[in-house]
Amino acid sequence: MSVQSDPEVLAFSAEVIEKWGGVVEQRDGRLHALLSRDLAGELQVSEEPELGASDAPLLYGSPLLDRLIGLATRDIPVAYGQITVPYLKKAGFEQLIGRDITFADGQVRVVARAETRSTYMVLMCCYTAMSDERREGLVEVGVQEASGALAPGLVEHWRGTRPEFYREGGTPPHFPDGVEAAVSAGMREAEVLLREELSDFLASMRRRLRRDVRNTREYYGALQGEMEASLSHPTLTEPQREDRKAKIRDLPLEMERKVGDLEQKYRVRVTISACAAVRLLVDVVQVMVELRYRKASRSLGLIWSPVTRRIEPLLCEQCRQTTASIHPTGRDAGIRLLCHACARK
Repeated sequence: MSVQSDPEVLAFSAEVIEKWGGVVEQRDGRLHALLSRDLAGELQVSEEPELGASDAPLLYGSPLLDRLIGLATRDIPVAYGQITVPYLKKAGFEQLIGRDITFADGQVRVVARAETRSTYMVLMCCYTAMSDERREGLVEVGVQEASGALAPGLVEHWRGTRPEFYREGGTPPHFPDGVEAAVSAGMREAEVLLREELSDFLASMRRRLRRDVRNTREYYGALQGEMEASLSHPTLTEPQREDRKAKIRDLPLEMERKVGDLEQKYRVRVTISACAAVRLLVDVVQVMVELRYRKASRSLGLIWSPVTRRIEPLLCEQCRQTTASIHPTGRDAGIRLLCHACARK
């Protein structure tokens, strides 16, 4: 039996197999492949399969294509690019300190500036919210990779800078290997954004739950009233009357079970996961400042980004959360930079 595969499906399948170390030759609308033992095991085919044949069809919805898609999406795709700008800010950073970032109870003085490069990550996270209805969507978070601090405004502006993307194998060595802190910060912020994104959905589910619980309680209240009134009916025998009384006693428990079912029906289950990332090499300005607090002083390097046109926030040195409101603390031994919440503690 002849099985005709879509040319795009064949091209996709060949690319996935080659990425995982296989060798592919396309002939007569089929893929003649040579696979490693591990790859053949993943795809549940022989080590020299003829993909697209009747015993290994490459069709939409076929198990083999689903397994290839699983391989392709096992690691999130990452694109690498560079943002270059014709001009970097040379002065006026004193005015930005106090607007973009504040230092409470401390004196800050700009001592130098230098043009450098920094790497950023735009982390894209997909989510699914399941209840009586289903909601799906995408949230994006910008993170400064070296510090793990959030980069406000990056998501809104990076596309407008028209970044140039590197071809595979041509990525420069500027990108750090360890980005766990950046990814963790991005995922935490994605959860915060998701709560805002789903606020109307959650409110809708709560309203519907309250409505259905109210209607259920009213229904059982009316039913109990009717059953109690029927106890005085003259044709009821004593056994029938006792049976009806037992049912009336069971009504509150039955009603609570129905309410419990409604709570499960409208319970919102949310999953969120990283699905893609864009890593960007950006020309920035490093602004060196001297921070004086009481009798102590400390040098700091602040980053001004031409993408967001602002001085970026820092990390609290206690809770490791991003903050643009810095509260210095400490004595002669040194200065620590804390967020407002940690400083109050």
